[in-house]
Amino acid sequence: MEINQNLLERARSLAPVFKERAIEAETERHVPSQTVQDLIESGILKIIVPQQFGGYQLDWETLMGALMELGEGDGSQAWVAAVYSIHALDVSMFPQKAQQEVWESDVDPIVISAVAPSGKGIMVPGGATISGKWSFASGVRFAEWGVIGGMLDDGQNPPAHHLCLVKKEQWEIEDNWNVMGLKGTGSADIKVEDIFIPDHRIISRAEQRDGTAKGTQTHEDKIYSTPYLSIAPAALAAVVVGCAAGGIKEFIEFAKNSSQRGVKLCERESIQLRLAESAVEVDCAKLLIERLAQRTTHKMRTFGALSIEDRAQARRDTAYACTLAKRSVERLFDVSGANGLYTVKHFQRYYRDVKAGSNHIAIGWDRCGATYGRVTLGLEPGLDEI
Repeated sequence: MEINQNLLERARSLAPVFKERAIEAETERHVPSQTVQDLIESGILKIIVPQQFGGYQLDWETLMGALMELGEGDGSQAWVAAVYSIHALDVSMFPQKAQQEVWESDVDPIVISAVAPSGKGIMVPGGATISGKWSFASGVRFAEWGVIGGMLDDGQNPPAHHLCLVKKEQWEIEDNWNVMGLKGTGSADIKVEDIFIPDHRIISRAEQRDGTAKGTQTHEDKIYSTPYLSIAPAALAAVVVGCAAGGIKEFIEFAKNSSQRGVKLCERESIQLRLAESAVEVDCAKLLIERLAQRTTHKMRTFGALSIEDRAQARRDTAYACTLAKRSVERLFDVSGANGLYTVKHFQRYYRDVKAGSNHIAIGWDRCGATYGRVTLGLEPGLDEI
């Protein structure tokens, strides 16, 4: 399947709109409501939603391409777009009844997540009760559903990490998102207290990571069996790479229009060399994300599975794309001078967003690079790494 150019063009046209709203998003510490509406109307959030529920059921390369385009406009709004769109994979792994509850409702089903095992619960007849508090629920202000993680105890085996699908009425938001980067994502904490989750809204985290959760059996298209950590972190990395590309464009305009001691920055060879190296790093990062997405779509739809080696390489490529993105903006920020510090200008925001996004635990180089190294050297990948 070829990448959907129409959806890429929609994302490309939204990027400058998001750029205009970037300061508003940072000031409010969440994306504007119009941005959410724009994302819904663009169809970007339906790229992976199954056709039986009104989605496009396309491919990972179309999604990653769209997110990189959005990232060139604003990291925060693109990050929320990534969160909202990738959770089509989460929902597709729950039993059919849960999928119907989410996608056959009268409202546009915005889904967020906080999957760390921060909650604790007990299995009871017909489901489980769970309580807990979770951080980093990006885009939660506009969500209808959330996927939260918790250690559930069945009374017979050690508590195990499960994911629970919950409705917005079941959580409380603690608005504590005061940060230095991705300030407009509204990644607040959420809290639930002794809520009941029916069986059909509970899946195993281990099975989600392996692409074998209950709901995968309801789809003929094996893209819905994609091992979760092989592709979901790449959606976040696509935003980081897009931000770096946006930062380079911003620096180019700065260099063309700025002078130091009567000499235009663009005429300095040192600036030319820094720009060339940063630009090629971002191009390489884009290629890594694009190749990862294409291979994942092809292997899932052709073979229905990814090998351990495939999964380890996906983690490596995702994290290294972010490493390249960081290097690219850091090199240019170092020569931006005091002009690069003004909050009313965009370059410093791209720089901060790239740094902040790359700090996400799922796309950090130390963790993902070591996973690849272990697998390549014949060792076990490690707990919760692929």
